[in-house]
Amino acid sequence: MCVSMHNGSKNIVTNSTILIGAEVLGTVIRIVLVIFAARLLGAANYGKFSFALAFTSLFLILADGGIHQLLVRELARWPERCKKYLGNALFIKFFLGFFTFSVIVLVANLTNKPADVLYTVYIIAFSQIVDSFARLFKSIFQAFQQMKYDAVSTVILNVFTTGFGIALLVSRGNYIGLALVYLAANLVNMIICIWITLRKFTPIKVEADFKLIKFFIIEGFPFGVLYFFATMYTLIDTVMLSFMKGDEVVGWYNVAYRFVFAMLFIPMGTMKAVFPIFSKYYQESLEDLTRLFEKSFKSMLLVGFSLAWLIFLFSDKLILWMFGQEYIHAVPALKILVWSAALIYITTVMTHVARASNRQQFTAKAVVSCALINIVLNLLFIPRYSFIGAAAATLITEWISFTAHYFYLSHYLVKPPLFKYLPKIVVINLIVGLYVFVLRRVPFILVFSTAMMINVGMVLLVRYYSVEELALLFSVSNMKKVLRIK
Repeated sequence: MCVSMHNGSKNIVTNSTILIGAEVLGTVIRIVLVIFAARLLGAANYGKFSFALAFTSLFLILADGGIHQLLVRELARWPERCKKYLGNALFIKFFLGFFTFSVIVLVANLTNKPADVLYTVYIIAFSQIVDSFARLFKSIFQAFQQMKYDAVSTVILNVFTTGFGIALLVSRGNYIGLALVYLAANLVNMIICIWITLRKFTPIKVEADFKLIKFFIIEGFPFGVLYFFATMYTLIDTVMLSFMKGDEVVGWYNVAYRFVFAMLFIPMGTMKAVFPIFSKYYQESLEDLTRLFEKSFKSMLLVGFSLAWLIFLFSDKLILWMFGQEYIHAVPALKILVWSAALIYITTVMTHVARASNRQQFTAKAVVSCALINIVLNLLFIPRYSFIGAAAATLITEWISFTAHYFYLSHYLVKPPLFKYLPKIVVINLIVGLYVFVLRRVPFILVFSTAMMINVGMVLLVRYYSVEELALLFSVSNMKKVLRIK
């Protein structure tokens, strides 16, 4: 029998804190691995490894089918169906996994890439399919708001990958060996997730209820389309750069891109915790759903644009300090990509509330449109502007996605409070920028760290958060009260 669902309002802060804490640790660990990989492999070989990651990720929709997000939404509403839903989801995924690997191998052999790159693609493909199974079990943790299990498995995965990955690179291993480390880490992670599911949630029995399978396929399709095209327009630029400009350019671009991608642990971790509550509130209380959405949007707006501003100001120093002179070309791309990350912070909140309120069809259409626009922009920009053009295409695409969701939600569900909080954010970050300018000759690590403190101080000074909202940081038990603040 599955465990009972905890009260959502009491668990949001706890789960967000656990997940963000795990993601912070994981991000730091992953960044260390990226630094070692970029420095020790060199731009060209790091570009080949980045291509393998991006190329295989484009096919992961075939292994996912939108089942993960659908499972979270459905179990958040009907937790007693856990065993049956999981068993049928596994039945589908066994077929999807085999099919996905076959397609990747077939398409990869049509690319005329060297044999060593193809071997890396095969290994990474199998690794990511294994990870897809692990994420299916993590959907159970998420649906039942038991994020501590997600956090534990995530930390173990990152420590394993980074520890063995660095050891291999230091001992002069190549990117094929690094791909094998990824595979081993994901196998360990999947075993841990299976063990936790068996011990804490439900017995696992693969079964085939064809009526339920049909439901998963039909209802999961919009989620799957959303996942595929979201993945496409975040990774297609790497694949296109590899074919159009070469491996070294891909290495430069991915240093900037991986750096920016690391920023996204906050919205991703927060939305993992909030999405089940969005889903539940849509069934029970649109008033609570609106309030939770507005508070989530408010926080992501502040954090996303503040982080983007800081990284923009220090982009050249951060690249040189972390990756070395070989990657100085990545600075202009980083200056552009940080603003796409800022937009992703708030767009992520909007896409999750849309999916939780059964409006995933709109999000899927918007993401499909954005993906196609992104491909066209890359085709136009990359030949002339190389990876700078790819970064610009990403920023334009994220702006279109944000705008589409902003107007759609404003009309049909809830208006995102963008202009209510944006003036204060501008003031906060202008003061931070002035501080950085005045101390521009001081060692940047000192200025960077103190600039974050200035940001926090300005948040308090302009009263961006109410007293009740600040109290929430110190008392999880106040969540239900805070959610009802008008």
